[in-house]
Amino acid sequence: MLKHTFLHIPRVGKLTEQKFWQIGIQTWDDALQVSNYAKLGIPELLIKSFLADSYLALEQHNISFFSKLLPSSDTWRLYPKFSHNLSLRIAYLDIETSGANSYLDSITVIGVYDGTVVKQYVKGQNLMAFRDDIEEFDLLVTFNGKVFDVPVLQAAIPKLHMPKAHIDLRYVLKQINLKGGLKSIERQTGFAREQDELGQLDGYDAVLLWRLHQRGDPRALPTLLRYNAEDVVGLKPLLELACNQLTKMLPLDLPLLPLSQRTTPNIPYYPELIQELKYWQHSQQQNYYG
Repeated sequence: MLKHTFLHIPRVGKLTEQKFWQIGIQTWDDALQVSNYAKLGIPELLIKSFLADSYLALEQHNISFFSKLLPSSDTWRLYPKFSHNLSLRIAYLDIETSGANSYLDSITVIGVYDGTVVKQYVKGQNLMAFRDDIEEFDLLVTFNGKVFDVPVLQAAIPKLHMPKAHIDLRYVLKQINLKGGLKSIERQTGFAREQDELGQLDGYDAVLLWRLHQRGDPRALPTLLRYNAEDVVGLKPLLELACNQLTKMLPLDLPLLPLSQRTTPNIPYYPELIQELKYWQHSQQQNYYG
């Protein structure tokens, strides 16, 4: 997909890219053979100089070159090319917070899935180890991370260097009419969590679970960690699904990605605690509305 992409070139938007494809300029190689770009209204030197830089970036596995130039909605185009490169590491990431106003006190759990293993960082245990570990990754995948997770992490952890390449699935999935929260989208796409009660939890429940953990409930932290792990393992199959759907929408004959099965994290949790939380929330609502 990446070698068919021209959106990272200045003055090339989606309509112009479509014109490229329509007149037979479907790859970077095609573009280098063309000598007259007058009817597209873009200088030949601009096109060819950016393509030269693009080939160099691809050869050097410089994923951040493309990430910073592509619109947020089209960063998915990085994945089909770079996902097969074993030297580049992808971090599927999600954080949980305490609901505190201060970013410094807010982060309780950071979950990172590398496509095989989930590693979690917990406040009061190993949270600051995240700063060094995340530098090993080249591409970050989140859901709403550009607005929430990344700014919170950068404000809370000094000298944090996040991967420069970032795919935020919220913007990508919106293009195929998948909107709402992560759990809702998982249900819409058939990637729902295997355990129904885990799909009932949300960010507010994560705050309550952390508070219960602080009060000494031994069930709370394992349940919070399982909830967080479910969030991160679900991002990979959703990204692959989105890539395939968006690829099908293009006037190009491109192969589709094999879809991964959703992983079930091997982290025990307490279903009865989730039931207690939901019963308490229901009672609070009943009392509020009288």
